[in-house]
Amino acid sequence: MPKKFSYPITFLHCRDLQEIRSFYEDILHLQVALEQDKCIIYRIGEKSQNAYWGFCDLYSEFLEHPEMVCLTLVVDTREEVDAWHSELVSKKVICIKPPGALKQFGIYNAFYRDPMNHTIEIQVFDEDSKIKLYSIP
Repeated sequence: MPKKFSYPITFLHCRDLQEIRSFYEDILHLQVALEQDKCIIYRIGEKSQNAYWGFCDLYSEFLEHPEMVCLTLVVDTREEVDAWHSELVSKKVICIKPPGALKQFGIYNAFYRDPMNHTIEIQVFDEDSKIKLYSIP
């Protein structure tokens, strides 16, 4: 059995990152945990150090319907992503993108479907990535 997950990130599709930024930073005063070209991740809560919401304008290629969420489970190593892939495939979970690197985001990930057709992503942030992680452990 693969190791347990480190923390979750709930990703949501958006059409305009500037509108998202204006609302979540200026109105809700959420702290940016990670900012990338097509994605912003916010840390949620003062007491919950490991809860995040991410907004991306690129998920339409992975989500059947853009309004659906992507439930991301973060692990510590690429080997853990691969171990989860083996575990899930052995249990007949539908894989919609096998493990692989997305260099533009400095991650290694895979995508699956749950029984309700939600998208599940298992990923690791690459240690050698040039992405500046703010509060994500």
